[in-house]
Amino acid sequence: MSRFRTIMEWLIILIPLLIVGFLIINVISGTGMPSHEPSGLPGNGGFFQVQLPAPQQYTKTNGEWQFTLTSNYAYTLAGKVVGRHEYSETMPDGIIPLDLAVVNGDLVNPDILQYFTFIMGTHTLEYSYDIPTSSGLTEEYIDQHISNNHLVFLNATLESEVKQTQVGECFIIKGKLADIRGSSPSSRYSINTSTVRNDLYPAGCEIILVQSYTQVSCGN
Repeated sequence: MSRFRTIMEWLIILIPLLIVGFLIINVISGTGMPSHEPSGLPGNGGFFQVQLPAPQQYTKTNGEWQFTLTSNYAYTLAGKVVGRHEYSETMPDGIIPLDLAVVNGDLVNPDILQYFTFIMGTHTLEYSYDIPTSSGLTEEYIDQHISNNHLVFLNATLESEVKQTQVGECFIIKGKLADIRGSSPSSRYSINTSTVRNDLYPAGCEIILVQSYTQVSCGN
């Protein structure tokens, strides 16, 4: 019995020492450490909308035009660009300098996307597809994973960066959904954002006040 107790006592001492030694070796060698997740489009992207505790307002002045942007929702857009349309700086329409047509979900997959055609006009997006029924994608799913996004900026450097985005690239934009009201001495301007994903043109476009932009790998 005493011999058995001695063996057990040594095991109690040695096992923790072996575990600590193993962890130290792993830290030094770099094995066993948590690996960084690869940068890329999270979960094939999506739309993430959160209501703000209270409306937030932002202002922008351009020449004789004064704009007020009112937001009730924080918004994240993550997806793949399938169309882009830049606009003249002439006000008031120049308050929205760039539209990006974006897909996410299963539509990010090139094997699915090859069946789609996208045509962008002035703040419009038309798309058509001839996709095999075997894909399992419904018309409702497709409509809810394609968006035409009107982008607004308060930061000129950020605007220049986002304007470099090209068709086929993936990104994550964070900001606010915003309604815009503008006025000049002789005119008024008004446009509202969509706040749901299943409405249609002309009410079906999101107006995003862009506050951050990250280009990411599409993962395929």
